[in-house]
Amino acid sequence: MVHTMLYKSLAAGAIAFGLPTFASATLIFATSMGTSTDPGFLSTIKYADGKLEVINKQLGICGNNPSWLEFVGDHIYCLDEAWSSITGSLYNFQVPRDGTNLTLINKLDTLGGPVSSVRYGQNLKGLAIAAYAGGGFQSFDISNPAAPKALQNSTFTISPKPGSDPQQKTSHPHEVVLDPTGNFIAAPDLGADLIRIFKVDKNTLSYVESKTVPTPDLSGPRHGAFVKLDSGTYFYVVTELSNEIIGWKVTYNSNGLDLDFGKELFIIPTHGPGSTGIGNTTRASELVISPDNKFLLVSSRFDEKTFDIPDPEDNAAGRIKSDSIINYAIEADGTLSLHQIFAAGGINPRQFSLSKDGSLVVSALQNSGHVALIKRNVQTGNLTEFIGAVHLGGQPTFAKLKEDTKCA
Repeated sequence: MVHTMLYKSLAAGAIAFGLPTFASATLIFATSMGTSTDPGFLSTIKYADGKLEVINKQLGICGNNPSWLEFVGDHIYCLDEAWSSITGSLYNFQVPRDGTNLTLINKLDTLGGPVSSVRYGQNLKGLAIAAYAGGGFQSFDISNPAAPKALQNSTFTISPKPGSDPQQKTSHPHEVVLDPTGNFIAAPDLGADLIRIFKVDKNTLSYVESKTVPTPDLSGPRHGAFVKLDSGTYFYVVTELSNEIIGWKVTYNSNGLDLDFGKELFIIPTHGPGSTGIGNTTRASELVISPDNKFLLVSSRFDEKTFDIPDPEDNAAGRIKSDSIINYAIEADGTLSLHQIFAAGGINPRQFSLSKDGSLVVSALQNSGHVALIKRNVQTGNLTEFIGAVHLGGQPTFAKLKEDTKCA
């Protein structure tokens, strides 16, 4: 059910800004892509006493086009898409307790344009990567965080469909997602209109591509997530080109060695059933499930009808335009109902993430050059107010709370 009063107040730009107080500081790590003249960088943001502060900014530490971050103890793995190279990179840093002055441990080559990673296997000792530009899937052994080792890699070829989008001339895996059993990894392939399913061996970390699940032509599946409910397991994907959310009920055979997506459970526009006003430039981006498995959130970039909100970095600085985060309730049967539409905090929310308890949303706004922090009510699921934002410059592409690293 849509919270109508809240939706109307947001549409009018009436968004509250609060400053809750916390006893200790939590760290947010964010990547920003560079330009033709300036290098990319990795930033550390301290969140304490309801305020955000950039406490570290290291230029070029993860190449010129850093994207996804993976936290492993006191290490951070950073992917560099390396647009000017046919290969990408996997950087490994050691992070001190205060989050400043990250130390480079090593760097490994990857397939071209790595955009997403996920840990898998026994004790999560494996790291799988989706390589967008390289049209591939790759695995690494990170059982020794200080000495990761490349394992397997696979690349895919496709036959472009007539009238296809320029992004669909080649295979473009855009994310890797571990299923609840840990036996499978799903990789939405934006170029091929497929969800690629990989069966993994938890002990050896080896994998095989077990099947592909088609999505509608010219849909461009980008990011997805599994959720396990009392009624079964479901998989959702957001499509970048058609701006839709697709859901499947996933079934496993008796010994768990295979899974089946079957027919789509539903296909709905990202902004809700029957929604209009999504322009030709609009591109859906991120999809995240809340920690309690009750809500699904997606971000929409370059909305035709953006929000007009007070600048979350400084209310006195005036107002800014903002794209959307669309919030759905997950029903008992796996279907979705529109719950809320909230401002993302700026333009081009390429990625956002939730805190472990679901009370905070961290939004990376690529075209606005900043990272915004949003308060979320874990009982109602509503995004409620902006805590604030920090300007990083460059093109922020990823931001996440590292909640096992805190400073006083």
